[in-house]
Amino acid sequence: MKLGVSHQRPDDLNSERFDFLLGLGVEAIEVRLFSAEATRERLESIVETVGGSGLELHEIMLDDLYNSQTAVLGRPERDVDVDRFKRFLVDLGELGIPHTTYAWHTGGMYETHRDETRGVPTRGFSTELAGSAPRAYERDFTEDELWANYERFIDEVLPVAEQAGVALQLHPNDPPIDHQGVPRLFKSTDAVRRAMAHAGQSPTSGILFCVGTWAEMAGSDGTGEDVPGALREFGARGQIHQVHLRNITAPLPNFAETFPDAGYLDLHEVMDVLVEVGFEGMIVPDHVPGDDAQILINEAYTLGYLRALIQYAKRKA
Repeated sequence: MKLGVSHQRPDDLNSERFDFLLGLGVEAIEVRLFSAEATRERLESIVETVGGSGLELHEIMLDDLYNSQTAVLGRPERDVDVDRFKRFLVDLGELGIPHTTYAWHTGGMYETHRDETRGVPTRGFSTELAGSAPRAYERDFTEDELWANYERFIDEVLPVAEQAGVALQLHPNDPPIDHQGVPRLFKSTDAVRRAMAHAGQSPTSGILFCVGTWAEMAGSDGTGEDVPGALREFGARGQIHQVHLRNITAPLPNFAETFPDAGYLDLHEVMDVLVEVGFEGMIVPDHVPGDDAQILINEAYTLGYLRALIQYAKRKA
């Protein structure tokens, strides 16, 4: 297991940022940029810059095409987006970048209001507020439509990823609830199980296991999903390549994000399962509470807490 950071932009790849991360024990990094920026030359530059920093480059992902709305909704332009994504996979493979993340319309009302944790501003979500938001498109869509579009996407993209040697990391829907006329397919363990089955349980069709998003899921009885159980199931198959480790106050219908030690999930249990299944990927805090003025302090606290969890896990192993 490696401590990492996500959501890094090319402008973050500088000596000041690297020194900050290395000083906190960070070992790996995710970089994201827009598809128009992702030329072969720019990708080569990122590989060279990160390679000289002492950090491992776990993945590069596309800010705009990792979650292509045209592909999700079956728009006529979807072939352009899918072809661009496939070319990106080929570039990643040739440059030795082993992972990239994709999602299936994670958008919508991601945050309905600002909440707080220990007096620090944080993201809040209310199902009632999200339900009052207007339709996002000209009509409502069905789950059958989105599943058909998803399976078509995987059928086209997975062989390219397998040939390139680049593992796809499916991020579940955050928040994992239908709203604004768009079903969020990946709002349950069963749905992710179906996606992995469609891909023939190929490790190349893997998961970015976002613990916080899984914790948001309502579960079949409304009391939440079995997060350790899902980690155990997918981890035993080698399908989890990265873990977003954050915590929240409660499953849906309403939640607020917290510091990792302040939510309802037992993150020590999560780490125990990751050790049990032999997880060797990158663990990142995803995002942290706080506004711009305090974000570096809160990021340092969160990274330190996750580093301690990793040390705890390795000692138990």
